[in-house]
Amino acid sequence: MKITIKPERPGGFLDFNPGEFLARERMLNIINQVFRSFGYNPIETPMVEFAKVLTGADETSKNIFQVRSRGSNNEDSLALRFDHTVPLARFLSANPGIKLPWRRMVVGPVFRSDSPQKGRYRQFYQFDVDIAGCALMLADAEIIAIMYETLRALGLERFIIKINNRKILNGLADLLGITDRQKITAADVTKEVMRILDKIPKIGIAAVFDELRQEPVTEFDPSPGLTEANLIRLQEYLEISGDNLTKISQAQKLFQHISIAEEGLAELVEIMKYLEPLAIPTAAVEIDFSVARGLDYYTGPVFETFLFDAPEFGSVFSGGRYNDLVARFTGRELPAVGASIGVDRLFSALQQLGTLKIEKKSVSEILILRLTTDQDAYYLRLANRLRKTGLKVEVSLLEDTTFKAQFNFAVSQGVNYVIIIGRDELNQQTVKIKNLFTRRQEEIPITKLISYFQTITKIP
Repeated sequence: MKITIKPERPGGFLDFNPGEFLARERMLNIINQVFRSFGYNPIETPMVEFAKVLTGADETSKNIFQVRSRGSNNEDSLALRFDHTVPLARFLSANPGIKLPWRRMVVGPVFRSDSPQKGRYRQFYQFDVDIAGCALMLADAEIIAIMYETLRALGLERFIIKINNRKILNGLADLLGITDRQKITAADVTKEVMRILDKIPKIGIAAVFDELRQEPVTEFDPSPGLTEANLIRLQEYLEISGDNLTKISQAQKLFQHISIAEEGLAELVEIMKYLEPLAIPTAAVEIDFSVARGLDYYTGPVFETFLFDAPEFGSVFSGGRYNDLVARFTGRELPAVGASIGVDRLFSALQQLGTLKIEKKSVSEILILRLTTDQDAYYLRLANRLRKTGLKVEVSLLEDTTFKAQFNFAVSQGVNYVIIIGRDELNQQTVKIKNLFTRRQEEIPITKLISYFQTITKIP
């Protein structure tokens, strides 16, 4: 008795049929062209790293997929990468001969052991762009420019790039009187404050403030336990509004004499100064002091991009500055800044918005119809000759060799051209070519077939 297995796919993992794959490939090609136009060099790193390489970011370690291998021990345990940034830090540390500053890009799957939800997957592609070895805010501004130019190249107009600086958030701890506890650092409590603040759109500011007032129940509890005086200061922080320069001005007054926050604000001022010569519209970039980014390794400016017409997908292009990440491997700081596109999340959003359409279900440009079955060898030779010129050609394999069946198949696959050679065309040594996009049909001598396609600069 044969056992049948249900063809289930694990939650959070995706299949892509040819039409979807080709549409996503077009999107990746556009991103690739924009990144390269700024001079970024492609690299590739393995999907599997030593777990000890990845787990320096404690916040994400619980979301790592472990890899089992025979004869391994805990010291040599392996895991699937959860992003491209940590592998980049490892790559830079292992290749000290790289001439800095260095622009790099990388694309490939990453893995998160998360609960899947709309636009969030367990395996997904990320396309990263980074500058290593440059502490200048020129680099941060360039990353923002790449974010803007990439989304515009993908046909998007209604989006906003939100920026903040982790140094300002670090200064928030001083503003609110947060200090280290016996078992909990001020940084941990500050992260808990930001996590609770993220709930404002869902539960309202009153309920959020109630959570912020909660005292810790154990020595490891990061509950903020903010006083009423601290909450008044936080209210001032949350009420900062206006245009970008006004927000900075208000924040400078609020964080006066808190040096780390003043440094972060000065960096934002410098970044904003560079955006104008980069032709980034003022309306495309917004300073938002609530942007924190979840990963621990960010040390300076941070960026997130949201689509106005698809807010449910969250940030589709995000990143920031991470000057300390390489120090884990070398013991010395190496300044770096970058951003990452959640390819599959953005792909889903573009499909929903109708910006990226699935037009072709096949890579084939030409389908040769088999209208005379005793001439299969002729059709095969002809297809081979056309392929030698660089064309993508297939010979129909349908058992139904009627014109209608084969023509309908070509239309369904999005093929550009069909070549029609029946008994009459064979006798007259001609060939009919039908363009399935324009519906125009021509009949030419078979001897001119190669030159016919050579005169077409680009097949649609």
